[in-house]
Amino acid sequence: MGTDFDNSEADGKVLESFPGAGPKVLWEVDVNAGFGGAAIVGDEVFHIDRVDQGFDILYCLDLKTGKEKWSWKNEVPGRISHPGSRGVPTVTKDAVYVSSGFGFIYCIDRETKKPRWVVGMAKRFDAEPPRFGWAGHPVVKDGLCYVAPLGEKVGMAALDAKTGKTVWTSETVGNSHSSPQLMSILGKEVLVMPGDFRREELVILGVDPKTGKTRFRFTGDMGSGIFNAIPNLLMLGEDRAIYTGGYRKGSWLLRFEKDGDGMKVGKAGKLAFGAKFHAPLMVGGSLYMTADKARGKAVSGLVSLTPGGETNWQTGKNPQLNGGSIIEVGGTIISQDGDTGELRLIKPGGKYLELGKAKVFSKGTGKELWAPMAFSKGKLVMRSQFQMICVDLSPE
Repeated sequence: MGTDFDNSEADGKVLESFPGAGPKVLWEVDVNAGFGGAAIVGDEVFHIDRVDQGFDILYCLDLKTGKEKWSWKNEVPGRISHPGSRGVPTVTKDAVYVSSGFGFIYCIDRETKKPRWVVGMAKRFDAEPPRFGWAGHPVVKDGLCYVAPLGEKVGMAALDAKTGKTVWTSETVGNSHSSPQLMSILGKEVLVMPGDFRREELVILGVDPKTGKTRFRFTGDMGSGIFNAIPNLLMLGEDRAIYTGGYRKGSWLLRFEKDGDGMKVGKAGKLAFGAKFHAPLMVGGSLYMTADKARGKAVSGLVSLTPGGETNWQTGKNPQLNGGSIIEVGGTIISQDGDTGELRLIKPGGKYLELGKAKVFSKGTGKELWAPMAFSKGKLVMRSQFQMICVDLSPE
């Protein structure tokens, strides 16, 4: 999600439009079906693939050519609903931390290309897999690796980043397909995790990153029907946040207040639209999201909202985008269509304005193209159900 965990790179630059033949695709590699996105670190690309329902494979590719530099494989037989990879690798100077849909956390040494440790969350924390398997990625900071076991008694956990030993555990959040995220709230660093307790009640848990002690626990009724916690919060300053639920649940504007040594959270407003997979973007004072169908309304497509929840515009079915990834670079929204895989450049503003649209995958894309995109130094890495590609968006 970028340096500030908001899917934006304000200082980046991209093309202002596409040439007639579309943007240049620098390389493409075959992948198996899945939803795991790439991480770009320096001149390397990291991603996890799921092969033949039997193996997790971590790949390190050359950013310029797409050629494999090294890989590491672990045998994990089995199948989960919507089979394939999940999550995005977390890469530090000397290690890669990545999660498996079956609840394994791998710490792979970048020099030796061998595991320093492997932790099975199901066994260690007595946890059952979420509805679509474990989908969250590890978060690493100050010698700790934060993960989400999602057990009946344990929501989040901190592991020693060097050894994998458990440092602390938090109270439960229930079922979730989100990831822990470090946020600055009311001047304090908080590790935040959304979940749906017994699939009936929204829970947003915030804990002290050093101890796992609860700083706040917000609960709310999401109404009847399907609900899966997938995006995390989008902070709007230090005391407000947007939580979006998808599945026709809309979004809530939340407000944080000090409460002694802790915090309390309350609803400050309701937004008609919600995004199922990716948190909204804040660009130029407006919110943008690839929205789910609103309750009782037609397909929403890409929508633009005021921070208070009023609708600026919505695209409906043209384009619908179906939960595809969106990021912002230098004031331009980059979108991957969740149905077709088409790449779009969109100018934020008072109306929907496409700067460019192109088909960039050389093979059929498959369906449910929900993996997050990655951007660095003018290069955009995207994936379909069959390919991972690198597109040159440099303006030079």
